[in-house]
Amino acid sequence: MEVLCAENIVKVYGENLELDPCNVLNGINLSIENGEFTDIMGQSGSGKTTLLNILSGIDKPNSGTVKIMNKYITSLSKKEKSIFRRENLGIIFQKFNLLDNITLEENAILPLIFKGISTSSIDKKVKEYFTLFNIYDIRNKYPCNVSIGEQQRAAACRALINDPCVILADEPTGSLDPNTSKNFMKHLQMLNEKRKTAILMVTHDMYAASCCKRVLFLKSGRISADIYSKGDQGAFFNRILDTLSVISGD
Repeated sequence: MEVLCAENIVKVYGENLELDPCNVLNGINLSIENGEFTDIMGQSGSGKTTLLNILSGIDKPNSGTVKIMNKYITSLSKKEKSIFRRENLGIIFQKFNLLDNITLEENAILPLIFKGISTSSIDKKVKEYFTLFNIYDIRNKYPCNVSIGEQQRAAACRALINDPCVILADEPTGSLDPNTSKNFMKHLQMLNEKRKTAILMVTHDMYAASCCKRVLFLKSGRISADIYSKGDQGAFFNRILDTLSVISGD
């Protein structure tokens, strides 16, 4: 079942394209199925984060449509988009966006508090997701008192605790050391396999990309390649490397 569909997404900075040809996105068409784990790769400035922001409704395209769970979010008001994100999407930001003056658990349950979920249901969700990411024992600590990797996993719990239909992750391993990055990707893979949650991730990390089932490559604002894993992560890593070499002309 298709959970996300983007059609002819165009994003332009500058009014006169002949004088300022800065099309960030040049007619992106994208479809994500339920249970897919997809990565978007490309050089800096290729439009990866811009595309993710448009898909989430944080930014808006100059033209084109985004449909999530059969709802055209590009036609929603700013308030309606905010409510839709809170109720249907899980967003993992590169900088985590955790509030320093509340605990990891309090950060994670904010979406549930906004929805008026009962305390017993919230406690059940906290135990479920904090245990899944192996941080249940530190749930009452503040962000400044835990490691970067633990902060990232808490941010993931916040994104997932509302059982979103789609998870959008912007460079989720960008601030992590290699070992922590590998562990974090294992947790995302486990979540994708167990819950069949659709995940769309942006990264420049080839190892993180090789953990996915599908990789899209952006160049000059367009999808220039689309490859699928056949189950062998090592072989998929090499295919990603080869595709990047072709696209960059090396």
